[in-house]
Amino acid sequence: MIEQGVIFNSNGKQLIAIEHLPMVEALPSDKTQAKKGLIIVVGGPQTRVGSHRLFVYLARALAKRGITVFRFDYTGAGDSEGEISPFTNVKNDISAAIDTFKQRHDDITDLALWGLCDAASAILLYLNETAQQDKIKHLFLVNPWVRQTHTAAKTYLRSYYIKRIVSKDFWHKLLSGKVKGKMAFGEIKSFHKQSQVSQNTNTADNFVTQMLQGLDEFTGKCNIMLSGNDLTADEFKLLVKSNKHWRDITARDTIDVQTISQTDHTFSQRDKQNQLVKLVCRALVK
Repeated sequence: MIEQGVIFNSNGKQLIAIEHLPMVEALPSDKTQAKKGLIIVVGGPQTRVGSHRLFVYLARALAKRGITVFRFDYTGAGDSEGEISPFTNVKNDISAAIDTFKQRHDDITDLALWGLCDAASAILLYLNETAQQDKIKHLFLVNPWVRQTHTAAKTYLRSYYIKRIVSKDFWHKLLSGKVKGKMAFGEIKSFHKQSQVSQNTNTADNFVTQMLQGLDEFTGKCNIMLSGNDLTADEFKLLVKSNKHWRDITARDTIDVQTISQTDHTFSQRDKQNQLVKLVCRALVK
């Protein structure tokens, strides 16, 4: 396996990527077999080590199996130039990464996109605005970010506060004065009020609606992977459960939704990280 840096341009800014090239012996021997590539969109400011080392482990695991991987930092993130961009405004960066990757590897016929959290959301926003969806054959959306006032409040109530209230530890802290009862129950009341806010997921300018439109228009395969112990994943599950449009689209045969139990947002436990990597490898290497 060969790893090398790549510099490419997006809106006049230099973006940095790492390319993971498989060894010759890992490539398909059958020339009629599709050659596959994966672009990892790294969302937001991330550290080079720690839980987000996941991106490196995944790229190397796929390269060993004959997949060419290109992982990049969008504008302002990591070593890429510029001010940090919100995930709702990186469509040009994703487009530039795809164009660069295709120019460097014009023999690759099956291209996949992979994103965690707001990067997963950015991928769907990109698909909603591009006329070149046919370039992409496969999506991997890990704990997509769909944060809205009412769904966030409901998620906190269901996934955090209900568990907290039925916990013996909570009542022990409350009775011992370590937890302020007025403050705790005030927070619950506030979240309940926010959960009743009028849902505006059908408005055209709502990023969650635009994500839905991007997924609706996508005709390739899609794997949605969720953590079992994560509020972001819980909010996505709640959105699907409560919104008929999301429920109908994610029920399609081309979309597979899986939950990896007892793991956090970034799969920081090594065994859970390995489980995620194996699922991605299994879906891509066939």
